[in-house]
Amino acid sequence: MHECLLQAKALGLGVKTVYTDHSLFGFADAASVHLNKVVKFSLSTVDAAVAVSHTCRENLVLRAALPPDRVATIPNAVDATKFSPPARAEPPGPDDPVTVVIISRLVYRKGIDLVARAIPLVCAKDPRVRFLIGGDGAKRLLLEEMREKHRLHDRVTLYGAVPHAKVRDVLCQGHIFLNSSLTESFCIAILEAAACGLFVVSTRVGGVPEVLPPDMVQFAADITPEALAEAVLAAVPRLAGVDRQEFHDRVGKMYNWDAVAARTEKVYEKVCALPDSSLLHRLQLYHGIGPVAGLLACVIAAVLHLYVVFLEWWQPAADIELALEWTPARQSDREDTGQVNVDE
Repeated sequence: MHECLLQAKALGLGVKTVYTDHSLFGFADAASVHLNKVVKFSLSTVDAAVAVSHTCRENLVLRAALPPDRVATIPNAVDATKFSPPARAEPPGPDDPVTVVIISRLVYRKGIDLVARAIPLVCAKDPRVRFLIGGDGAKRLLLEEMREKHRLHDRVTLYGAVPHAKVRDVLCQGHIFLNSSLTESFCIAILEAAACGLFVVSTRVGGVPEVLPPDMVQFAADITPEALAEAVLAAVPRLAGVDRQEFHDRVGKMYNWDAVAARTEKVYEKVCALPDSSLLHRLQLYHGIGPVAGLLACVIAAVLHLYVVFLEWWQPAADIELALEWTPARQSDREDTGQVNVDE
């Protein structure tokens, strides 16, 4: 992707570039330092960027040294019609079992180590709570060991990998959705869970606090097994006030694709109105990366520019056949006649 951003500008065809960021990266470890330098290089000439949360936006601005006014915040969306609550979804009674659902990659970054230590604490304090865990990964063995050690076979069910088409079926079996991520720029999983009418319990990390209003989520006070367990236990009495259909309707209004597409379109329209950047201007931007990395970036950009000039001499762009403009009318013609009139 980063290579495409560089080549799009090098072609000199007036191509505009927009980068969408879904990730959060640190600044302290060696891997992040080097990766951030690459991001700063590849995004030096980007026309605009989109971040999925305000936290993600701040992280991107710092990592890539982008002007803040060039980065828009547009959240992810969810198709709420595919994540609806069950037809009969009453809150659990005082003596009814409470089901906590976890659907995640079972890896360290998703906080599975926390989950493995928090589940026994929850089960010891509230005999009504049981857990359904969907997903697979390196940490699955840790969960199996926890279940065996604490004899929780009747309280903890491991489904393994869950196809996306079956995610709703698993979510609808629960009352609470538990997200234990250690880092997250947005977390679309809690949107899907809330759309199914589940109350959300989550770690307070990254952009997660921006996603749902306070009455739909319970945050752990700290990133520890004890705090996560306390958050789950605190969420149980709040289930009595949950209207699952109302949760579904609110998520559908807040995060629908029509609104997200309209906001994204405005970014594209703004970018299309920008003037084309010259090679000299791009070299100045690349040089601003740093004394060594900036010089290397300028050399790469100059070599790529010369290569494009050579390709233009070898096979002029004017001789390359353009793709057909695929309009609804043209699609209709093809469906009616089985072919497209290329002479239009």
